[in-house]
Amino acid sequence: MGRFAFETHFAFDKNGVRFDSSQSIFAPLGPNQFYLTTGFKERAMIMGNTEGSFRKTSKWLNFIRHQIEGGTPHRTLHDQTQKEGRELIDHLKQKADDLNHGNFSADGCCFNPDIPRGGEPISIPMAEVQKALSKGSFDYNPIELLNNPVIYEEPSQTVNISIDDVTPKRQKDTRESPQVTEHKRKYVHDTVCHIEHGGLKYVLAADGTKSCLWLLIAFLLSNSLFGKRLQIFTDGHKALNDAIVKQFGWHKNMQIVLDWFHLCKKFKEELSMGMKGRKLRNETLRAVMPLLWHGLTNKAISYLENIPASEIKDDNHIQKLIDYLGRNISSIPNYDMRKRLNLRNSSNVGEKMNDLVVSNRQKKNGMSWAKKGSLNLAIITTLKINDEYHNWFRNKEVKFSLAA
Repeated sequence: MGRFAFETHFAFDKNGVRFDSSQSIFAPLGPNQFYLTTGFKERAMIMGNTEGSFRKTSKWLNFIRHQIEGGTPHRTLHDQTQKEGRELIDHLKQKADDLNHGNFSADGCCFNPDIPRGGEPISIPMAEVQKALSKGSFDYNPIELLNNPVIYEEPSQTVNISIDDVTPKRQKDTRESPQVTEHKRKYVHDTVCHIEHGGLKYVLAADGTKSCLWLLIAFLLSNSLFGKRLQIFTDGHKALNDAIVKQFGWHKNMQIVLDWFHLCKKFKEELSMGMKGRKLRNETLRAVMPLLWHGLTNKAISYLENIPASEIKDDNHIQKLIDYLGRNISSIPNYDMRKRLNLRNSSNVGEKMNDLVVSNRQKKNGMSWAKKGSLNLAIITTLKINDEYHNWFRNKEVKFSLAA
């Protein structure tokens, strides 16, 4: 509807102004600032900024509000969105601190004995597993197929968590700085986490793995989910896995699962650089990937160790794969059996959240972001995905709970 103007009044005496309605009734503003209605925020930030650029959103917003002249400039819209993002980040951090205080150390170590440790893992009944196994491939020993470190968890007793970093390009400190080459390009590191249980979900975003895990601990505590199995899907990055183990090492029913897509990608990249030519690379992939698909990690390692030297271009890349499998052996399940049992095999839902929260908006050609600016916009986008923006814009509060 455009802007509303209000008359304000003040009373004064010889000692100066004694009452000013512009300061007493309304929160003080700086020069060229406006009070934002919830309707404006929903249209500008949720329907606009999270979908397209600030410039395009400004033009669209001013058009529908019939303010072609003297409307909201795109820089003002940018600043308003950043301010809203900072307020939400501070609110979530304070909520996490309040929930975790007295229960967890700064490193995530739980010292409250009343918080459930997860209990004994609850698996799908063996009869169902055996039935699925009987319909599978007979090329491998059934005992080896069942002897896998990742159990076949009961879905109703499991919280599926996907965590991954997403890295938009970082802005230069100054416009006069020397030209940055592709190899010197620096990135902003945001971390996105997707939590799912019982068909309900929630998305968190933070400025790094440690901050995101701190929010995750608070969320699990707030939603009474620590009594469930925590199944955490990652891309196998060592720093991320180490951080998860450090934060959740106290939980007795936690499992990291290596995402199948990233496992395939890792092998394709390393074998392309390690083998002599595409033909040998593809032959190796055809031999190794079925082993990994069936969770036979030791056999895959043995195959890599016995590749003839005459077929290898750079054995450093083959050794990287051997080390990678050895490091993640406890996180590589029998993907084939999990698929037959309708269990999750990948963090693709986490990858999708990365796209929705950050990539679709922030990784287009030519875009670069300040660290805080990237997170401020990402955190506003989580309001949209979690359907929390009505409550936030009206009450400055988020429910912080699983939702459909």
